Amino acid sequence: MEKTPKKNKKIISLVSMAHLYSHFFFFIFPPLFPLLKSELSVTYIELGGVIILFNIISALTQLPMGIVVDKLDAPKLLTFAVFCQAISLILISIFPSYFMIMLMMIPCGIANAIYHPADYTILNRSVSPNIMGRAFSIHTVLGFTGSAVAPLTMVYLSNKYGWEDSLMIIGICGVIISIILYSNITLLLNKDEQNKNVNTGNTSMKIYDVLRLLLTFPILMGFLFWFFNSVSHTGISYFSVSAFTQIYDMSLSRANLCLTMFLAFTSLGILLGGFLSDKTGKNTSIAIVGNLLSGIAIISLSIGQLNIFLILFIISLAGFMSGITAPSRDLLVREVAPKESIGAVFGFVSTGLNVGGIFAPFIYGWFLDFKSALLVFVISGICQILIISSVVGMMYSMQRNKK
Repeated sequence: MEKTPKKNKKIISLVSMAHLYSHFFFFIFPPLFPLLKSELSVTYIELGGVIILFNIISALTQLPMGIVVDKLDAPKLLTFAVFCQAISLILISIFPSYFMIMLMMIPCGIANAIYHPADYTILNRSVSPNIMGRAFSIHTVLGFTGSAVAPLTMVYLSNKYGWEDSLMIIGICGVIISIILYSNITLLLNKDEQNKNVNTGNTSMKIYDVLRLLLTFPILMGFLFWFFNSVSHTGISYFSVSAFTQIYDMSLSRANLCLTMFLAFTSLGILLGGFLSDKTGKNTSIAIVGNLLSGIAIISLSIGQLNIFLILFIISLAGFMSGITAPSRDLLVREVAPKESIGAVFGFVSTGLNVGGIFAPFIYGWFLDFKSALLVFVISGICQILIISSVVGMMYSMQRNKK
């Protein structure tokens, strides 16, 4: 059965829709913290525990879920992940309490660990190789979109309906998405003859062999790519507003405008990066040049003698060049990963995102507490440049395998 353009678009749309919901879910609770604090009589430290527990569960289960994805049907697991998070939100809305929120973070964290390995497995097996870069870019951009619209959506819904009903609404939306995914299971399973052996799992590697694979040099380099990228983007996404106010005595509105420009141009870069990867195939060069220019731009923000227009230009350039590298990152990992272990490999390397997200906030928070906001941009930029070492490592491994 030929992979037609219409079929490709539908598969990419379905997987990206699930990815949007997963990112939306991650940002559901933080906007509600002020309400939850008063209504549930808890502290911000306790509410922070909700996010910490969710991240820890996700980090601990992402690799096991990646292995499970390779053994079982990725589309069914992806459908389960969306449904699990949706039902968890509905249960919290029916039984609203801090205990219930914490309890539901366990299945939600496990479900979250399914998304990346399942998404990349489905795209890798079901989408035509000549548009894989664009498939990965659309998938990533929709994830960004989910993160961007969640805070405003939750504030609007909670103001109009209350936080319990707002969770019910988002939960019902998740149930609808899971039904849509389940109704398209046959399409997502992609039982084409050329993929039959891969999809049935008959050629899947033994768990011991998978673990050995994940500790090989090219896969570890893929992990480092995600890790350094996570540390860099944590600095900009969560701490740049505070850093701008310290370094430049900037108003909150202007500082948030700078962050908005970074995120917006990152999304544009991701879309262009997918097109460039498909048309040129030069993923290594794109990743090296993009991360180098982005890193230099971020570091230059620490100069402290820039006007607002130059800052907006520089941070937009940093976001754009960083975004361009995202599809190349995923395609490089795809090149070094055996087809029968795509889920496990992407589950492992994307754990770097969680690891960076756990440790980086403490470092950047420490910089700001000690009035060293310049270091927020310096470390973010250095980490962006350090990504190049992982790219070179993967390139070296691919060249050796070709000999």
